[in-house]
Amino acid sequence: MYAAVQFMKLVQYESYPFIFSYLNDILVIPIIATICLHVLWMVKKNYQLRIGVLSLISLVVLYSYYFEYYLPLNSEGYTRDVWDIGCYVAGAVIFYIAQKLP
Repeated sequence: MYAAVQFMKLVQYESYPFIFSYLNDILVIPIIATICLHVLWMVKKNYQLRIGVLSLISLVVLYSYYFEYYLPLNSEGYTRDVWDIGCYVAGAVIFYIAQKLP
């Protein structure tokens, strides 16, 4: 989905503002958490391991601080948007539920 959104931006496809503004923010935490989970599986050789709530909260806090506080202060290319933090939280919830599925 992320690649599709980036492609639509590249070809300047007109779409709903939500897709370009918030979909990638919802997807970023599940993408990063999935990569972390696969690395954890490779290192520990235990495919029953799951990423816990505290780890997901840490990931959301890290991304929120970096992209919604630090970068807007230091770069004109970034803006603060409290809705992005909500998207990070939504992505973490989606990932947490998805990893509980068989």
